[in-house]
Amino acid sequence: MAEEVLPSIARFRGAAMLSVAYGSTKKLVMKLAEESGFQVDEAVLEFPLTDEDQILSALDSVLQPDTTLVVLDLVPSNAPFVLPPEAVDLCRQKAPNCFVLLDAAHGLMGLPMKLAGPGSLPVDAVVTNCHKWFCGPKGTALLYVAEQHQDWIEPLVISHGYGDLAGFYWPGLADWSSFLALDEALAFWDLVGIEPARTYCNYMARDAAMLLADAWGTELGIPEELLSTMALVQLPELKALPPGRHGYDEAELVQNALYARKIEVPVKALSGKLYVRVSAHIYNHIEEYETLRDAVLELREQSL
Repeated sequence: MAEEVLPSIARFRGAAMLSVAYGSTKKLVMKLAEESGFQVDEAVLEFPLTDEDQILSALDSVLQPDTTLVVLDLVPSNAPFVLPPEAVDLCRQKAPNCFVLLDAAHGLMGLPMKLAGPGSLPVDAVVTNCHKWFCGPKGTALLYVAEQHQDWIEPLVISHGYGDLAGFYWPGLADWSSFLALDEALAFWDLVGIEPARTYCNYMARDAAMLLADAWGTELGIPEELLSTMALVQLPELKALPPGRHGYDEAELVQNALYARKIEVPVKALSGKLYVRVSAHIYNHIEEYETLRDAVLELREQSL
């Protein structure tokens, strides 16, 4: 998502992002930094998180007066905490000339989002997806750029509409049917009520997380007050894995073992620990998380 806003990279002299930023976004910024000669500083987060001060302190440690690009995830995919609003204020204080890009792929529907006017997100650009919590077709996304930056943000592909806003509408052979179908998604949320749906998802994610942590004798990777529609729950020790710190390979091994039991859930390796990232939508019910609970309890004494 973030790559939609970065072609005018020459204006950036230093960048900052959280260590849990989305993988492809991190690689993109690193690649652009190599090509353009600016430095990228990562604010490293340790898990489990205890409070939002941990996030703000890590970000504060990498912001410099010459930081001109900050990429923040509203809800990081790898570690789904809700970004504290103070994070943007901190960026403005420590790096007054920074361009703050908010990657809000998990924001639409999952959290209230206002892009313009009083009470809007105080960032320079926002990217979000309609095909996640909003239930739109894949390939539908939204880019919002604050008015003061619209004169220098350019499309990645130069096409017939180049030179004004229409330049973003025709990036090659685009299929617009997915965007046309968004009317049905909007009609669905008008019928269901997006606020009650959001409340259900938030409470279901918390209930599921507490259920799993209690059954496994572990802890949440993110405190309840920083959760929205997803949560991190530490896995118990598994007999098939050697004791000590675990990384990507062990996470993939456990995730594949659960998938073989017809359970699709991401397993994340953070700070040497393994966590499941559970999600909750309006079609989920607590019995599904009970199935996950029981499967992990079985795996504790089995080979993977």
